[in-house]
This record gives sequence, structure tokens and C-alpha cells, in this order.
Amino acid sequence: MGLLSYLTHIRSLPCLICQHPAEAHHLMIVGGRGGKLKSGDEHAVPLCHQHHMELHGMGNEYRFWDKHGVDPVEWSEKEFTEWLA
Repeated sequence: MGLLSYLTHIRSLPCLICQHPAEAHHLMIVGGRGGKLKSGDEHAVPLCHQHHMELHGMGNEYRFWDKHGVDPVEWSEKEFTEWLA
């Protein structure tokens, strides 16, 4: 159960916004690592390509998640904890 297989798990889940097939997005809003650095794999969330590009195009991850009414930090922490169990 390495983190590589966790990313495979994330990619197997539907997009958090539209439920279409997803790729892994590493949250930029966690860990205090700066706005341009990605988080660790434990804070990856599933987004379809369209929503992934929308998020990066907005330039403000907080605004993207607020627009779509999703708390990605809560979701990622819960999903990672359940995956470890």
C-alpha cells in the first residue's frame, strides 16, 4: 500500500464536481508549502480534466472550491484515512 497505489486509487474515483472519470489533483491549499508547490499525495483529489484545467486557469484554488461547494481538504483527509484502514 504505497502512495503510488493511493494515486491509482484517486484516479479510479469520479470527479468531485461532475462524477466523470478523473485524474489526480494535488491540493495547493494545504501544508503551508506556498501557493505554487503541490501537496503530498495524501492530499490528492479526483478531478476530471475539464475541472482540473478550470481550477488551474482560475489561479485561485479557494475560489474554485467555493464556486463548486466542495471542501477538498476535508474530503482528502477522510479518503486517505479510510484508504489506510
